[in-house]
Amino acid sequence: MEKIRLSRGEWSYDPNDQIGRSGGFGAVFAGKAESHGPLAIKRLHVSAHDAAHRELRLAEDLAGKELSHVIPILDAGQDANSNQYFVVMPRADKSLQDELEQSGRLDDDGAAEILVQIARGLAEVPHIVHRDLKPANVLLHDNVWKIADFGIARFVEESTSLNTLKRCLTATYAAPEQWRMERATPATDLYALGCIGYALLTGQPPFQGPELSDFGTASARNSTATRRQSATTSVANYNAAEKTSAV
Repeated sequence: MEKIRLSRGEWSYDPNDQIGRSGGFGAVFAGKAESHGPLAIKRLHVSAHDAAHRELRLAEDLAGKELSHVIPILDAGQDANSNQYFVVMPRADKSLQDELEQSGRLDDDGAAEILVQIARGLAEVPHIVHRDLKPANVLLHDNVWKIADFGIARFVEESTSLNTLKRCLTATYAAPEQWRMERATPATDLYALGCIGYALLTGQPPFQGPELSDFGTASARNSTATRRQSATTSVANYNAAEKTSAV
């Protein structure tokens, strides 16, 4: 186990026990602390040198908010003993990406229920654009689907450059404005939500590549309405079914 010291305390993680695959922004490892249960500790790819030692204030950004559909951040920042940034979170049961790989496409009701929970997570943190919303960042924690990694992409964008952010993004869920290297807006997350809805209903994301440049071209050429509509339709069907059952 390796120890790291952040602003809120000392944490331990096992660099040989990685959870899932590495993402564009970092890799997640199993961790622990005496005062908490199992942890997931994310080691960011961006170094303190790359970010000019900018402070990573994710925990403070989410402090004081009622978060039922967002993974809480226990600590975040630069390790006092290294040039690396870490984010400490409670460990979840699985990701939505795991669910897709295990089950394939979901039925309309199942997809809509998950999309509603993701939308609630976005509504809980309206002041932060996620910028990297994807199935791997939606985690099942305490039997609720919650969004993870709020603020990480914004930190990379603000502390390095849009070009660095573009290299880190998950191509299959990146919005057209991100390929154009424009600033993200709340619509960026809605686009990704539509792509997630498409993946839940069909078993695969809307664009397949295979080259990285193909994603940007296809995303720009195709209307975003289809992706957003897939999410909207599923959520509407789910809400209608809930109202019917309540009657």
